Order: sequence, then C-alpha cells, then structure tokens
Amino acid sequence: MVAALRHLIGKICHVYLDDIVIWSNSIAEHAKHIDMVMAALSAAKLHLNLKKCAFFLLKMDFLGYHISAHGIEPNSSKVDRILNWPTLQNVTDVC
Repeated sequence: MVAALRHLIGKICHVYLDDIVIWSNSIAEHAKHIDMVMAALSAAKLHLNLKKCAFFLLKMDFLGYHISAHGIEPNSSKVDRILNWPTLQNVTDVC
C-alpha cells in the first residue's frame, strides 16, 4: 500500500496497514483524489473490497480518533472509558 501510494501520502491521503484515508476541501476535489488513489492502486494491481469502503464522509473514526471538519479529536468512547476508570483502593486492586 505504501509503495503504491508513496507519491500521494501526506498530500491527499494517509495509509495505515491496509486502510486508506483520503482528505479534500470540496466534493469535486475529493472525487479527483479518489480517482488518483484508485489509479495508483490499479497500477500496482491492488484491489479494494467495496463492502469495506466508505466514500465522501464528512466525519469518521480512525485509529481511536474522531476526524471531522472541526479537526482531529480523541474518540469520545475511549475518553469516557479513561474518565470512568475505577480508582484503585488497595493493594489487591493494584495486583
């Protein structure tokens, strides 16, 4: 994935293992970016499972973060778990 998309990573997309996130400022630009990524994957003879793909999202959760037009924030479900973590009361709890 990294080898196939090396020229696009950091400019219009990010890759983590077999996941690709594509970002854009407009719908038209996003369609163009999707075409660029698809062409690069096709040239590398890589195929997508369309059942696992989501296109034109305004917000998404990725690697424990919530990504939207407001920026990148920690996923609220992860933060809630940390905030509600029980306080250890004795040595047995620590063990």
